[in-house]
Amino acid sequence: MQQHRALILRSNRFLGSSLVNKGLLSSGDLEAANEKFMDAIQTPELLKNALILTTLLYDLKVLDEARLLEHIVEEHGIGLIDLNHVELRSLPSTEIDLSLCWASSTIPFDKVEETYMVASCYYMSAPVVKHWEELLDGKVVWYGTSMASMSRGLERLEDVLAAEKAAAAAAAAETAETE
Repeated sequence: MQQHRALILRSNRFLGSSLVNKGLLSSGDLEAANEKFMDAIQTPELLKNALILTTLLYDLKVLDEARLLEHIVEEHGIGLIDLNHVELRSLPSTEIDLSLCWASSTIPFDKVEETYMVASCYYMSAPVVKHWEELLDGKVVWYGTSMASMSRGLERLEDVLAAEKAAAAAAAAETAETE
């Protein structure tokens, strides 16, 4: 996660500013959330879940997630997706690791031809969008999702990757035994 620290800082700062600029949050509430966020990123074990959005939604309870998602759909014209209804597979590239997904609350969940379908809670954060579009060569269809959907999706993705790693290790061990 430390390798994504700069992205975490920039993306959360941009998201907070976007929420205030769009009238979804007061600047006072953002200041309170920033204090909690800065405390969280100082602790390595809390860094994985250091998201200003989590603080605003669940700790301070000053942001209405339904209103945020409605704003994203209406203002940005992107769809919504519930990752609970998506079969998650391996990440599409060796340049993408699970810690990047956690750091940016973003999951590339499908690929059609050369276009990636990407779900994010941080679509309103320009650094997240820019980072992923550069990483995926600009061929991205964006979807918004709720924090609960993203959290469960990330946990499921961890399970998928762990199962794939175990299967690869078992296959390697089997190959070594037969040689």
